[in-house]
Amino acid sequence: MSRRILILDVSGVLHAVKFSLAKHRLSHNELPTFVIYGFLLKLQFLLRKTRADVVVYATDSITSKRKEIYSIYKEKRQQNKTEQQIALDKIAYPQFEAVVDYVIPTIGYRNIFGSDGLEADDIIGRVCKTYKNDELVICSSDQDMYQLLNDNCCMFNVKTNSWYTNTDFIRDYAIEPKMWKRVKSIAGCTSDNVKGVPGVGEKTAIKFINGTLPITHKTYQGIISKSGKKIINRNKSLVILPFKGTPEFAIKPDHPSVSGLKKVCDKYGFKSILSDIKSWRQSLRLT
Repeated sequence: MSRRILILDVSGVLHAVKFSLAKHRLSHNELPTFVIYGFLLKLQFLLRKTRADVVVYATDSITSKRKEIYSIYKEKRQQNKTEQQIALDKIAYPQFEAVVDYVIPTIGYRNIFGSDGLEADDIIGRVCKTYKNDELVICSSDQDMYQLLNDNCCMFNVKTNSWYTNTDFIRDYAIEPKMWKRVKSIAGCTSDNVKGVPGVGEKTAIKFINGTLPITHKTYQGIISKSGKKIINRNKSLVILPFKGTPEFAIKPDHPSVSGLKKVCDKYGFKSILSDIKSWRQSLRLT
């Protein structure tokens, strides 16, 4: 019997929460707790929205195998941050660690997956490949995930709170989702600082794949050139999910409990959750 599996890009969810609650610096015993509180609210919302049977929490490694291949991978992300953003991160990141190391397991969720050198994207990709007969909901706003979409796998955008399906992708891009990794190999990925074939963006790459880009066009010649093929082959190892060698993960049944949630709320002073524990019991299926 198939299950509905909710797969969270934990870092993506936490960053979304961080920005949405940055002006409301909830704290307890002089320690910031607004990210932790926001995460719990988001989790409750997602479980109500998706009615998932089990939750997978995909985490990022501190090290990166992709940087070993491509030294400037994601390099601009830190460089482009303002002083205000850096200050917010210093407050938020300890809360990120608390969510993964304490909050999630204390409540009773057992599927917290990560692997040295790999990203949450790879964990999500491997879970989707392994459990392809289940109903999968990826919670992320990362467009790299589009390549995983199919009839059994959809996305729920954590930033916009909207669904994105296989049908939506085909409508928007006029190609099958499985071809998205080829688009990214050719055009590169701006958000990850992965450079594609010079002068080629996503729309041009799609035209090339669909056979509607004239062979006399300069960008066509750039794609099929020796240097173009070299860039594409390098990018394949960076953009295809999961990364080569990503291990499989065995999903176990969750055992979220009222006592676990109460323990978390007592630690962080979340009285509003404790006062509405019946609602939380229903939405998180607490025992």
